[in-house]
Parts: sequence; C-alpha cells; structure tokens
Amino acid sequence: MENERLSGSNFYDLIKSGNSSEINRVSRIMVSRMALYLKSVMRVDDDLANDCAQQVFEKVYEKILENSLTDIDDIFGYLIRSVKNEYLMSLRRDKFEVPSDHAKFIPVRDTTAENVLDVLYDKEREKQLEKCIRELKVKNRTFFKKVLENINEKDKDAAKLIGMSYANFRTKKSRIIDALRECVKKSKVIN
Repeated sequence: MENERLSGSNFYDLIKSGNSSEINRVSRIMVSRMALYLKSVMRVDDDLANDCAQQVFEKVYEKILENSLTDIDDIFGYLIRSVKNEYLMSLRRDKFEVPSDHAKFIPVRDTTAENVLDVLYDKEREKQLEKCIRELKVKNRTFFKKVLENINEKDKDAAKLIGMSYANFRTKKSRIIDALRECVKKSKVIN
C-alpha cells in the first residue's frame, strides 16, 4: 500500500465496508503521509503535525459515514488540503484561546449555558449523571476521572498531563461527554 495510490471510490468503499483492520492500516499510512507533508512543507513540529493529521482523517471518515462527503476523485489531495487548513485553524485557535477558568463553559454540541446550569443545579439529573458515569466502561470512566481532575487546565495541557495527543484527548473527551449526555436523556425519558 505504501506506493499504491488509493482512488476516491476505493477509499469510500473501504470506509463504508467497516473492515476495521484494513481501515486502521490505511489510516496509519494516510495520517503519516499528511503529517509528513506538514512537517516538511509547513515546518510543523511532530506532535502538532500528527494531531492535525489524525483530526483530519477522523473528520473525513465521519463525513463519509454520514454521506456528507461524496465524489472526490483525488482523496489524498483532498486530505492534504484539509490537513493544511486544520493546521492553519489550529494557529487561529491558539491566538484566541479561551482562558482556562472559562474553558469548561465552552458549549459542546447542543449544549447552552442554560443547559449546563440545569445540570449543575438539578439534583435528579446529577444522580442520573453519576449513574451513567458508573455505567461507563472502566477504561472510559478512568479517562473521564482524569479529565475532571484536570478540568481547570487547557485541553492541550490536560492531554500532556494524561499522556496522550491533543487530538486523541479532544476526540475521546467529546465522545464520552456525548455518551453521558445521551445516557442522561434516556434515563430522563424512562423515569
């Protein structure tokens, strides 16, 4: 696969197939190539290049599964343009980063400040949330506890303290929060 060019349609078919071992293999190759581009052309450091590349692959992967990305013949060219844009966006985010004492109030998908306050003050939902946290897999529960321990840190700093890349940290944190939110919603409907 190293020298093989993957056409857009072959890439779409692979993602849609759900063949996780082959997707992981192609993912590693694509992420390393995108990171190499950032390191050699844009002079980006290793960690940031790898984070941006992984973030782009995850976004493209999700878009394909959601059928919101279609008809791209040169998938690698698209990935390269996307990783360049992701890097430039990360530079912009760093310039306008929210102070850490306000970071926990940044809205996560479908969350407003009112919803956050509701969760904080509604004892019943708090109990439901605690129940949902206990129902998480041990690995996810352990990670979530580490996130809470470092809640006053910027996400980049918390990721370093936990020992993982920034992109992995953000993705995992977001998925766990979404799962907890969904669990609380379901518990509310059942009760």
